[in-house]
Amino acid sequence: MSSPEAVAAALRERILALTLAAGAPLREVAVAAEFTCSRRTAREGLQLLAREGLVTHARNRGAAVRRFTQQDIRDLYRVRRTLEGQGAAACVAASPEQLREVGRAYDRLADSARAGQDSVEHALADLRFHAAVIALIGSERLDSFFEQIAVEMTYAIRLIQHDEVAARVSDEEVLLDHARIRDAVLARDPLAAQRAVLEHIEENEPRLLALVGAE
Repeated sequence: MSSPEAVAAALRERILALTLAAGAPLREVAVAAEFTCSRRTAREGLQLLAREGLVTHARNRGAAVRRFTQQDIRDLYRVRRTLEGQGAAACVAASPEQLREVGRAYDRLADSARAGQDSVEHALADLRFHAAVIALIGSERLDSFFEQIAVEMTYAIRLIQHDEVAARVSDEEVLLDHARIRDAVLARDPLAAQRAVLEHIEENEPRLLALVGAE
């Protein structure tokens, strides 16, 4: 018999892989039957995904894979502007180890992009790179807050990556913005780092708004 965590993990993987489309229904009865578990276990698994921002519940309609609204995207990117902008500015006083982690996170991102741009692994590596920039602030509370929206943000990144692959955007192009952020951070240049972060956001937020607006 599956646990709520196991149910959530299996469905999370499908949602992030985009094999479950936005708006797809997730009926408790069907989920319970697939995972050979009780409806209560299925319900609790769906509730875990709802807390992560991957599933929504509507009265008399049940659960469904989250369909981002434009306001959802604006809110997510408002958070990114605030936290990543502060992280970029903090590079001037960051420790050598914090800077090295940004470099390592970029290397992992580059490896994942070359292995497969349209993948959950690439999206997670992308998120971890931005988390490393935020970590330059040196605030456990801010790191923890960003972690709370990490899965939802990974889902948003997956939508962008899927669109980039469809548009034949090369991995070199995908990595260019991140390389600019890394280089400015490692040079301890706060103005250049903030500018690189904001340019990256200003490029991707409209693309994602167009994607969710087209659904």
